[in-house]
Amino acid sequence: MAASTGIVLAVGGITLGNELLGAALRGQQWSATSVNWRVIPATAGLALALAGLERIAPGFATGLAWLSLATVLIVPFGRQPTPVDNALKILGYAK
Repeated sequence: MAASTGIVLAVGGITLGNELLGAALRGQQWSATSVNWRVIPATAGLALALAGLERIAPGFATGLAWLSLATVLIVPFGRQPTPVDNALKILGYAK
């Protein structure tokens, strides 16, 4: 397994978990319309792409994976707020 693969799987897991949590916080059932299930093949594609890039430039591929992890935590994607915003809402620090 390439060094960037674990990081990319964490990115996909955080994104999918945020989608599921966001749907639950809005009171929706988990379905194809409330959750963006395209995250799973996108994560697999990114993991394969970075594993291939890691053969050419290992440091760059791993750094890109870490950058994607930082980005997914603070930038909202899709219909859901960021995982940090959801955590603040669950803990009672935000409305």
